Amino acid sequence: MKTLIVFSHTWFKGSKVNRALLEAAQDVKDVTIRNLEELYGQNPEKIDVKAEQKLIEDCDRIVFQCPVFWFSTPPMLKAYIDRVFEHGWAYGSQGHALEGKKLQLVLSTGGPQESYKAPTIGELFLPLTAVGNYTGMDVAPIRVAYGCLTISDSDIQKLCDNYKKLLSE
Repeated sequence: MKTLIVFSHTWFKGSKVNRALLEAAQDVKDVTIRNLEELYGQNPEKIDVKAEQKLIEDCDRIVFQCPVFWFSTPPMLKAYIDRVFEHGWAYGSQGHALEGKKLQLVLSTGGPQESYKAPTIGELFLPLTAVGNYTGMDVAPIRVAYGCLTISDSDIQKLCDNYKKLLSE
C-alpha cells in the first residue's frame, strides 16, 4: 500500500517521539513523508497545492502525523487541509480524488492518557474524522502515543516498531 505521511510539528527540532517515528517510517517500503514545516516553514501561502494533490492521488493511504497542540493540530496541518482538500478536487460534484483512500491519524501528546478523558482524543479530532468521511475516505481508528514528555527510550522503540507494522499493513 502506497502511503503518504503528512507530518506537522511546529517545534520539530525539540521532538523526541515524532522524530523517532519519522525515522522509523523512512525504513518502510512505499512510504513518502511530507514534513510541512520543513517544506513550507510556517507560511500556508507557500503550500504547493497541485504538487500535494498529485502526491495524494498517487497514494492509497494518507497518514496525518502530528503532536496534539492545545487539543488540536499544529497550524500548518490545518492550513494544508484547508488548501489542498479544495472544492472540485476533494469534494463537491466533481471532487472525488480522496474517495476510497484510507485516512490514518497518528497523534502524540505531552500529557498522560488521563488528561484526555473529557473530551477524548476521538472527540477532539472529530473534525478530521469528519473530513475523511465527507470526502469518501475510509477512516481508521486514531493511534495515539500518550505521555511523550516522560516516555522512556524503550517505550519509544515500541512505538516505532508498532508504527512500522502499521505502515507495512
